[in-house]
Amino acid sequence: MADGGASSFIFLTTALLVSGIVSVVLINQWGGMAQITAQETAALEVQEDTSVDFAGDPMMVALNTTSNEITFFLQNTGGTLLDSSTLVVLIDGQTMAASINSSLVPATGDWDEDHLLEVTVHDSTWTYQSGDDIALTAIVSSEVTNGYRGSDSTSLEVRLHG
Repeated sequence: MADGGASSFIFLTTALLVSGIVSVVLINQWGGMAQITAQETAALEVQEDTSVDFAGDPMMVALNTTSNEITFFLQNTGGTLLDSSTLVVLIDGQTMAASINSSLVPATGDWDEDHLLEVTVHDSTWTYQSGDDIALTAIVSSEVTNGYRGSDSTSLEVRLHG
């Protein structure tokens, strides 16, 4: 009978050691999962807080036929700062990357919800006239916030006026 007690004690000790090791592995795995979830949540929060919208009357977008320029305004409608250097504009599906000039209104500060971004796009091949409708898309990214960057876009049909 004494041998049965010793072997039971060995099995109990072995079971406790194995369960302890399994517990450590599971806790480490859970910690890794929790960290990944926290990072994904932080990235999602920045993405959800990044928002841009067209500002002004979409039926009265400024067109200068002499210089072939279209001028419009964008507004930061989210809680993160937007990075105007990441702005991409598409007009009628064509990217206008090299011909964009933008400036904050008012001129000092960051592109937050208190500032508009005045965007002027130029293309010497345009033949647009006052009254023409065009498809306008603007894509922008946020400043890096907590190590993450969000992005948003706005698309609408606008009428040129000049």
